[in-house]
Amino acid sequence: MPLTRRQVLKKLALALGGTLSVPVIGAGLSCRSPASDAAWAPRTLSASQNDLVMAIAEAVLPATDTPGAREAKVHEFIDLLLTDWLSDEERNRFLIGLAELDAACREQTGAPFPELSPERQLDFLRPYDEAAVAARHARQDDDDPLPFFGTMKEMTLVGYYTSEIGMTRELQHRLVFQSFDGCVHVDQVGRAWA
Repeated sequence: MPLTRRQVLKKLALALGGTLSVPVIGAGLSCRSPASDAAWAPRTLSASQNDLVMAIAEAVLPATDTPGAREAKVHEFIDLLLTDWLSDEERNRFLIGLAELDAACREQTGAPFPELSPERQLDFLRPYDEAAVAARHARQDDDDPLPFFGTMKEMTLVGYYTSEIGMTRELQHRLVFQSFDGCVHVDQVGRAWA
């Protein structure tokens, strides 16, 4: 039976678990109270950049029989990374890559990425994905930066699979107490590993 794209990405994310960058892993494990939908606003991304990040993340992990990256609020995770976890150099490299991808999309397709059909989005992203995979294989050192799309895809996968939706609905992780509280301080529960 052939694997779906989502199954391949899930297996890839699990297989690459040991090679994810430290800031991405750290943010995935961070303790931050979720904001309500109405209260959340990006702190690093502009509104148009946030829309672009949302569209790219959804193209990487679209809604199928389970929710996609948009519903899992991956864009909020990426803004958190950009604001609180990445160095100025990493943040600037990401924002420059995002702007370059946006400009290339407008030039090649005549439309902004979020306005393209899902099929055209995938066609546009395919060469970026192939370049990111080739760059990952060619890296001599894990500290060598990935191309923009490789970083974007890594952030999307970690953001999705560490979200409540990713954990409970996609990975079908069964929580012992049937609730998800991603931000419980140790003083509320006692010793963390007891």
